[in-house]
Amino acid sequence: ELKEVVVLGLPTSINDLKKLPHFEFQNWVCHQLNGRNSDKKSSDMGIDGYTFEGLPIQVKQSEGIGRNIIDNFETAIKRADKKRGVVVAFSFGKGAIEETARAKETENLDIKLITINDMLKADFNPMKLF
Repeated sequence: ELKEVVVLGLPTSINDLKKLPHFEFQNWVCHQLNGRNSDKKSSDMGIDGYTFEGLPIQVKQSEGIGRNIIDNFETAIKRADKKRGVVVAFSFGKGAIEETARAKETENLDIKLITINDMLKADFNPMKLF
């Protein structure tokens, strides 16, 4: 017989996640992506963690992420000698979306923009990002 499991204390809503301290939020995101945190907490060179497959993760605990964040992440991906990566935030602005399209077309970099709302959906599968 299956019983419902309730885990107390874990964030389950956008509001819960917005209230988390920065590094706890980063830990939560990396865990949801079946990944791991970067060993460096500061001076991480733009990479906050890595997916199960070793792809860079950038975590932003804010709304309306802009083009500059994506530009910086492109540099971090190249420095890590990767062609793909994931940026997670509460929301993304038009500039971020346009920059990911430009990076794919002109530099063959595949950057996935994932919202926290996407991650909270029951059908979210971190193994099917790419």
